[in-house]
Amino acid sequence: MKKQSSFAVIVLAVLALNLTASRAFSEEVYLIRGGFNVFSTGMDQMAQKLRSRGIKASSHGIMSWKAIANDIIKRSKTKKVSYPIIFLGHSLGADAAPEFANYLGENGITVDLVIGFDATATRTFNKGAKKVINYRTPLGGHYVKGQGFKGTISHVETGEYGANHFTIEKVDKVQQMALGAVLSRLGRR
Repeated sequence: MKKQSSFAVIVLAVLALNLTASRAFSEEVYLIRGGFNVFSTGMDQMAQKLRSRGIKASSHGIMSWKAIANDIIKRSKTKKVSYPIIFLGHSLGADAAPEFANYLGENGITVDLVIGFDATATRTFNKGAKKVINYRTPLGGHYVKGQGFKGTISHVETGEYGANHFTIEKVDKVQQMALGAVLSRLGRR
């Protein structure tokens, strides 16, 4: 009788671990708007498109990136972060992208994919990001590799799609490319 009850306890423990593990791991996708929270409505559109596909995505104002990063760091200490972490930002939100990835990287957390839409100046990635894509207009800023950066950075010129700084994240073709990159990184299509 004692062997049977011990076996039952072990089986129940394994089942509980499997159920917990299967629920605990899904993505975290953050979309950060630019200044004034009025010009970056494409970020909200993309978040909605991702949510409609069952992806955990949320859009936020530019002032939220540090609070989001601090929350991730806090949850990482109790293993309550859902991976992969993906960050998309437009304008000032794109400026915050390297800060977000570098800050998490300094705390031992990797951002799987960073997508910027027309940063306002050159920004440097030092650590934290695995893959970076910079969708930019001819006047947009560049992303560059800094000391310690081991990921990849690619730049996509969007002028041929009719994008400018205020429309880049709303242009259908640019959204399709960006969402395609997110879905690919998540192993979905």
